[in-house]
Amino acid sequence: MTLKVKVCGVKSISHVKACIKGKAKMIGLMFYNKSPRFINLKTAKKISSFAKKKIKRVGVVANLNIEEIKEINKNVELDYLQFHGNETVDFLKNVKKVLKIKIIKALEVENKNCIKKISNFRKVSDYILLDTKIVKKKLNLKKKSKELNWNLLKKIKNKNSLILSGGLNINNLNKAINETNFNFVDVSSGLETMLGNKSKKKINKFLELATKL
Repeated sequence: MTLKVKVCGVKSISHVKACIKGKAKMIGLMFYNKSPRFINLKTAKKISSFAKKKIKRVGVVANLNIEEIKEINKNVELDYLQFHGNETVDFLKNVKKVLKIKIIKALEVENKNCIKKISNFRKVSDYILLDTKIVKKKLNLKKKSKELNWNLLKKIKNKNSLILSGGLNINNLNKAINETNFNFVDVSSGLETMLGNKSKKKINKFLELATKL
């Protein structure tokens, strides 16, 4: 199994270079303005232009309206849009119809009932990302992500279009993959030395480990 990796919350071209060198599949550009990983459209455009055809580019948004999403899409060339809020299936269908772009939907996994939501979003989503939190009104994104309860994911069928997220780092990646049997992971805070600031050294180590799993 070749483990695919999405490095989310990149903020510089040097981060992108490290991701490309380490053979990550995707980078995530954060457009949620309350996140410590937020970047403005000007910076995102520079990063996207550099990354074009070298690595897939994902724009991460949460609870924006269609006009706000169009504005991002107009200014920054993206391969995917990732929705990390309370977006509905119908809303995502409309986005896909209007913008003709691939979609990743993030879902919060707290208990077995959360797993049932996956089937609702499969038809409209190219990938579904399973995380410990999505953006709600009172979400504090300044806290580090918690580790997902991997036991909840063991019985899910057809994991090919699913992405495992939630507190992954070099110390727990091997265990996470062994317990869940996922082949695609998303990592963000686990590669930071300070909140919102990635370390190239940590990116390199994580991606080196991923190639061995």
